[in-house]
Amino acid sequence: MIRRGAWLAGLLLVAIGVAREAAAHPADAADPWPSLNSGGLERHYLLHLPAHMQAGAGPLPLVIVLHGAAGDAGSTADMTGFSPLADGARFIVVYPEGTSIGVDPVRQTWNAGFCCGAAVRNHVDDLGFLNALIERLSTDYPVDRHRVYVTGLSNGAMLAYRFAAQYPGRIAAIASVAGAIGGTAGAGQPPISIDRPQRPIPVLIIHGMMDGYVLYRGGVSPNAGTPGRFNVSVDDAVRFWAAADGCAGHPAPSPTAGGRVIVEEFAHCRERTEVRLVALTDGPHEWPLAIAQPNGVEEPTAMVIWHFFEGHRR
Repeated sequence: MIRRGAWLAGLLLVAIGVAREAAAHPADAADPWPSLNSGGLERHYLLHLPAHMQAGAGPLPLVIVLHGAAGDAGSTADMTGFSPLADGARFIVVYPEGTSIGVDPVRQTWNAGFCCGAAVRNHVDDLGFLNALIERLSTDYPVDRHRVYVTGLSNGAMLAYRFAAQYPGRIAAIASVAGAIGGTAGAGQPPISIDRPQRPIPVLIIHGMMDGYVLYRGGVSPNAGTPGRFNVSVDDAVRFWAAADGCAGHPAPSPTAGGRVIVEEFAHCRERTEVRLVALTDGPHEWPLAIAQPNGVEEPTAMVIWHFFEGHRR
């Protein structure tokens, strides 16, 4: 369910998935493009199985990667680099596609409740699609149901938040890149946010402090295409998940990499969960190709997320 609350009034949401110009890794042209019927719609996804996966292999983790508004599965696979990482770390990765009903030219979006575009206007059941996708892949392949993870960019991150809040028992952890937990769809529209999940879940939040679309501090985006649209702040998201996970205290921000990265980590949470914020001081609205670590090494964002994921199971 989606909760409408007065505490969100005056905050905007715009989600356009923007990445750096260079593709991080070309997608494997041999990867299949299956489809399934969900909610009366034919839905599509790009699937990558780890190289040399043997018949009868033991259960493997599943990572679901959600594109941003106006994005697609193929470019997201290229941009994030999860597929080559999956080969080495041995997990299955899937890149689902949103919908673009009645939109010409095609502009695929997800229904995160308050964003974005035609998916919200048409009340597309993207939660149902993700549930059906997990079931399909778990039936067809050796998926470890205790290690199912969801990450996404912008509008995709918003859907990851929504899915985790609604179905925390289905996934082991999530990672949001440039997302928000709530906002308004336009001037005069009611504020909407995700519901508090019924059980704690580990959450990694990566966000550029110079984001010009999903503003780090919340508020009206100067780049908004719809007047009066708002998103809640990153701090709202951190507080929401820290409370949902029953985390103790509030850690002091820890600048690293010469102040380019600020980390806040809530490690004392219920059921061994955690909430971690990685704020990029000069970061715009994008999927960063790499994130500077305390030792100065630039680590691909997909690797940062995978290291977070592999520490958690449901």
